[in-house]
This record gives sequence, C-alpha cells and structure tokens, in this order.
Amino acid sequence: MKQNNATSGLLATTLIFLLALQAIEAHASHPATKQVAPKLIVGITVDQLRTDFINALQGKLTSGGFRRLLGQSLMFEQVLYNCDMPDATAAMAVLATGVEPFYNGVTGQNTFDAQQLRRQSILFDKDVTGTFSSLQVSPKALLSTTLGDELKIASEGTSRIYSIAPDAETAIIGAGHMGDCALWFDEKEAKWAGSSYYREFPKYFVKKNDQQPLSVHLGSLRWEPMVKSDDRLEIMPYSPISNGFSHDFIQYGKHAYSWIKTSPVINDAIVELARLSMRDGKIGKGKNTDMLQLTLYAGTYQHAAPEAYAEELQDIYLRLDKSLNDLLNYIDAEVGLSNTFIYVNGTGQVATPSSEIANLSQGIFTASRCTSLLNSYLISLYGQGNWVAGYHDNQIYLAHDFIARQNIKLSEIQQAASEFVMMFSGVADVVTQHQILHNVANERIENLRKIYNRKTGGDLVITLQPGWAFKEKDNSPTQQQLRHDIAPGPAIFFFPGITPKRITAPINAKAIAPTLARLIRIRAPSGCTTAPVSLNQ
Repeated sequence: MKQNNATSGLLATTLIFLLALQAIEAHASHPATKQVAPKLIVGITVDQLRTDFINALQGKLTSGGFRRLLGQSLMFEQVLYNCDMPDATAAMAVLATGVEPFYNGVTGQNTFDAQQLRRQSILFDKDVTGTFSSLQVSPKALLSTTLGDELKIASEGTSRIYSIAPDAETAIIGAGHMGDCALWFDEKEAKWAGSSYYREFPKYFVKKNDQQPLSVHLGSLRWEPMVKSDDRLEIMPYSPISNGFSHDFIQYGKHAYSWIKTSPVINDAIVELARLSMRDGKIGKGKNTDMLQLTLYAGTYQHAAPEAYAEELQDIYLRLDKSLNDLLNYIDAEVGLSNTFIYVNGTGQVATPSSEIANLSQGIFTASRCTSLLNSYLISLYGQGNWVAGYHDNQIYLAHDFIARQNIKLSEIQQAASEFVMMFSGVADVVTQHQILHNVANERIENLRKIYNRKTGGDLVITLQPGWAFKEKDNSPTQQQLRHDIAPGPAIFFFPGITPKRITAPINAKAIAPTLARLIRIRAPSGCTTAPVSLNQ
C-alpha cells in the first residue's frame, strides 16, 4: 500500500511538472505584445490656446480636428505655469526643458544687452548667421537640454528633429541644441528662415521660398470669416456682432507680415511645411523615432485686446480646427496615426493691452525720464558717470562694469536706486536683483525669481500701478499696460492605446517634459527635477 501511494505521488509530481513545462513553452511561443516606439512624435504648442473657447465652439468644430483630439486622448484641461509667462517663448522653454526661466535661461523673446546698450533676441549669437534672415540666433543661451535633445541622445543621433514656428525663438527652442532644422517666418525678408547653427535647411524649403513666397500672394491675401456668426459669438457672448470683417493684408504696408503672424494664415503655412517635411523630407519614415515640433497661434489679431477683434478670434479657432484636421489626416496617410505620438499644449496665459477706461486712467510713466532722473540722483550720491545702462521690459539695467571700477558694492547701489524709483508717480513696487537672488522672503519675490535670470535680468524690476500707461520716451507712442490673464490652456496626450479621459485638475507645466520622457522611455531634460505624472490613474 505504501509503495502504491509513493508511485501515485511520483506520477502526480511528474504530471504537474509536464503541465508547467507545457505552459512555459506556450508562453514562449506567444510572448506578450512588445511596446513599439513611435515612428513620429509631433509636439504642437499653440500660443494662448484656451480650453474654454474650444468647449464653447464644440457645435461648430469639424469631427477630425479638436473633436478627434479631445475624444481620443487624455486631456488635462489646464496647464499651470505657477508664474507669469511673459510670452510664448518663455512658455515654450518651460515645456521643452521642464524648468522655469530662472534655470533654463529663457525669460522671454527679447532681452537687453547692458554692455552694448541694445535690445536683442534672448537667443542672440554673434557666431552664427541666418539663412534667408539677418537674425543671428542659436540655442546656446538655453541652459538645459530639451525633450528633443534627449531623444537625439537616446537614438545615438539617428532621430531627426525638425521645428517650425512663426518666430525664431520658439522655432529654436523646439529644435533644441541637437535638432536638425529650425524654421521660422522672417518678416523683413518675407521668407522662411533658419540658422547656420543647424546642419539642415532642406532644398524643398528653399524651393518653397523661391517658387511660392508669401510676398507673391500678398496682394490677393484677404482674411474673411470662414463661417458667418449667428446672433452671438460662442467664445465671447457679450461682444456685439458686426456684418463680418475683411482684412486685406497688403494695406498694412511694412506691418503686413507682422499681422499675418497673428492670423490663421500663419497656421496654414506651418501645417503646409509640416506636410512637406513628411512628404519630401521623409520625417517619420526612418529607422528610428523622428520628432516634429510645431508652434501655432490662437491669440488675438494684432495682439490687441480680445474685445477689439472678437469675431476674428473666433474665426482663428475655427480655422485652427480645420488646420489640425488636415494635419492629422496627412499624418495618418503618410506615417499612420497608429505609429505617431501627438501632444498638444497651450501657453497658459494671454497678454493683451489693458482696455482704456476714462475714469481709471491715472497717468503715463515715461521710461527715459525715469532713467535720466535716476542717473542724476546716483551722480549726486556717488559722483559723475553713466550709472544707468538702459530700460527694457519694466526693468532698469545699471552699468555693472562702471560700478565695479568705482569699487561700489552692487547691492548698495541697487538699493539706493530702488528707493529713488519707488518715489515716482505710478510705481507700485520695485524689487532689486539682490532681493530676487538672495532674499526669497515673500510670494511676490518668489514668483519674480521663477521668471528671472541673472545673466539677462535687470537690476530693478518695476511694477506700475493699475491704470497707468507707459512710454519709452516723451515722443514715443503711449502703450497700455499688458494684462497677463490666465488662459486655461490644455495639455493633450494623443497616442495609440491611451484611454480617453478629461482631467479637470491642472497639470504643472514643468511636469509635461518628464511625463513625455517616461512615456517614450528616454531621459528627462537635464535641468528637470519635477516628477512625471501618471497617465494611467
């Protein structure tokens, strides 16, 4: 009996072993589906894109543009920057690097060179030349790697990175340090331009400039509503409706190409160049993952207050929707949406002139008068000299080299200057560079620190009282203060296998780059310290 039990136990053990072996062999012959890297990554940054405007226009949108993106994606309804982004350039840099301007070096589109006493691009580089442009710009001032750079490193240089934008700065930030091509529209030359920093300026872009320049069509280029508005505007229901609008761009003379950059014309042109990149440049058809960075526009016409061009603003959204529909269809035909990872971001804020209200108009702050009187005051304290270098973007720049030769402590003269400027009518607050860098003591200074960079920032940062206008010089035109209003811009993740979902909680702009990096299995940009967000929750 004991022998029979032993035999039965041995047979059972052998049977279990054979069944387990069979299961292992079956699993080996049918392995789990391997996650395949996309053939193409498309990053779309839309300047001043608003989620609430998209929602308001649902009834007028095509099925293949925003509605396709929103219906088949995971979307955060708001990207939160946690500080005032002065323009699309600064916002784009945060999205690309995962760190704020204090660390990535890009505080806005332009800066002031206190040694050369001139305004210049934040990305100015004297060692490069422009292609179809007089601009000398490169990514050398960008102090962190970008998502595209990390893709290039991960692929050992085989991925191709193209960036196309209305302006040089956003194009270059999209291409990063290791990109292949950065393309922007040069207003002076009326052509698509690039930088000698990048190794490619493809022949099909040259052909586009030679055979189909925008200047040839300028005389017939007219912008009218795509869809006639009904009794009200969906995006701005309190704005009165006129009989439509019509803009012949040639009438604006030297400003024509600047205003084109604030119209749907620029979006259509960028989408057309994206198609050329895929068709003629074979972007998305190589052995490794390629990246295409596009910057589009959804702000107000001529950067005016929204109520001044409300009908135009609604038309920009409707035409942008059509452009996205065309782009997605073309990607599907050329590369396949099943092989493509697409993400779309807004820039988080809208910067527009404050509306003039007669009884709220307080006065005009003149920058040249302020700097002249400040220099005279510093002469009375420290002796003859040119103590003030200049004024730019609500910041006063002191002459650092001259101050150093006088053996005066910079923080001392900054404090004296701030106390004097604080006495000017219209000035609400003055913060010194020393306070920003060393005395993070309150919320206001902490927020200033995020958008400040010690290499390009001024010595004094001035805030004007509400209702005060601004002039560069006595004979300069008066400018209304810019309002930096929150624009609830979305973050959209559109790729195969994603579970469609809308998330009302905001996503930190600094978390987007590391989140994308984890999704495509590469390192986050070098300056990034923010944790990625899980998209599976």
